[in-house]
Amino acid sequence: MGSHASHCAADRSLSSDQWRIVLFVAVLAVYIAFTLCIVFRTPLLNFDTYLADQHMRGRFPGWRPWIFFYVMLGQRGPATLLFLPYFLWTCWRRRSTQPIVLLGTALVVLNLSVGVVKYAIGRLGPRDHGAAAHDLFAGGSIYPSGHVSNAVVLYGLIAMLVLHHRKIAAGIAAFVSFTVGLGTIYLDTHWFSDVVGGWLAGSLVLLALPWVMPYTQAWADAVVRRLRALWDRHAIRAAAPAMPPRVANSYPAAAGKMPTGEPNGATRKSPITSGQ
Repeated sequence: MGSHASHCAADRSLSSDQWRIVLFVAVLAVYIAFTLCIVFRTPLLNFDTYLADQHMRGRFPGWRPWIFFYVMLGQRGPATLLFLPYFLWTCWRRRSTQPIVLLGTALVVLNLSVGVVKYAIGRLGPRDHGAAAHDLFAGGSIYPSGHVSNAVVLYGLIAMLVLHHRKIAAGIAAFVSFTVGLGTIYLDTHWFSDVVGGWLAGSLVLLALPWVMPYTQAWADAVVRRLRALWDRHAIRAAAPAMPPRVANSYPAAAGKMPTGEPNGATRKSPITSGQ
């Protein structure tokens, strides 16, 4: 009975891995197809231009201060520093480095994957002077949106780490990621297709993390063990009692003669002589 249950659990875990692979391949295919639609000037670029021509920022200027600060929730540096205490607290609560290693791994994978596409496409943004939606390979770095991809990854990680009400946390993460993307369109920071690319890029990072984490976690554990060994070695040396200093020979060295330890005037007798 126990063997059958273990086999069922193994089948379920294998099925979840297979579904992750299928989902990753599907999202990657959509991401590549979406990027090609930008490169080859499809009608998607016309929709980008249409939304940019609405000038939402000028039509609703009173929203700008609120949306400007709200979009900062997707800015990698401020947002990461804002929620870093939560990851550290989770490490302390679990007595594990896994949450902070998860955050570090996600940020590295995000920077590498998004950064390569950004500089390979070289797209200019709506606020660049005279830029159009089809201005690619022009030295820009607007596609995919870093704000949006960072929001997907950061709040997705938080939703993964919470112990209770995980579905609610996932819903909040999706809402923040979605609205941050819309906020960048309002501010004319990104084209619409940049935002969709950011959603796809961030989702790919979250899907890839379970495959990358075993390697980064093993490396982090090895570093922690080495640091602990060095700390223990230093603590042992600090707690060890100091050795007493060596006392130099206090006997007077007299004119090239070694002291014999006999009283003055006394001579050591030979055993043979004393026996006579």
